[in-house]
Amino acid sequence: MSTTFEQRTERSLLEVESSGAAVETVGGLAVIVLSILGLARLAPEFLAAIAGIVVGVSIFAQGTAVAAEYHNLFSRLTGGALEAVELGAGMSVEVMAGAGAIVLGIIALVHIAPEILLPALVIAVGATLVLSAGTVQRLNGLKMAAAETPALAQQVMRTATGGAAAGQVLAGIAAAVLGIIALASLPTAGSSAAAGGAWLTLTLVGLLVLGSSILMSGGSLLTRFVQMFGREGQRAGS
Repeated sequence: MSTTFEQRTERSLLEVESSGAAVETVGGLAVIVLSILGLARLAPEFLAAIAGIVVGVSIFAQGTAVAAEYHNLFSRLTGGALEAVELGAGMSVEVMAGAGAIVLGIIALVHIAPEILLPALVIAVGATLVLSAGTVQRLNGLKMAAAETPALAQQVMRTATGGAAAGQVLAGIAAAVLGIIALASLPTAGSSAAAGGAWLTLTLVGLLVLGSSILMSGGSLLTRFVQMFGREGQRAGS
């Protein structure tokens, strides 16, 4: 009976993780498309606000998916004895940043200071990518340590995932810098029309960078979860 309950709990956690990764992947792709359309001057301010909201949803989904995977690992290690322990601290950065980005995007969508809120959104999400860059790498390390994986295999894993973490850091820094420059390029009295639109172009480029990073991260998580579901199906069939 308890085994059946544990299998159902594990399956539900896998569903949460995979759905979060799927939202992240689709969201990253949507942000890229919206940013490119905005850069092509098809309602750029409107599309930038929509892209900001999608970025927030994707980051929020990423935080919940990673937190669910940590919870899954913790439950396995403790046998479910400490089921009530909260892992909120590990997911708070991404979840709070995602929620904040959604709010900023919605406010910008109704034309309340979009020239300030949208670059601020890009800066906040860029900083979040930097802070959470090693999350998946650390999670993989914990899983391999729990499974008593040989040290050489763990070193291979760290080498393989280290590049992805470094790429996320660079994407976060680039986005944050673009957001800061966008704020610094806001039009002043007597500035030209071209100068007035520079902040929007920089913001859209920042969103494009964020979307690319989110897409790569979500695709990696989704691939792993599909493999996990396959193994679960084989276990259930046997």
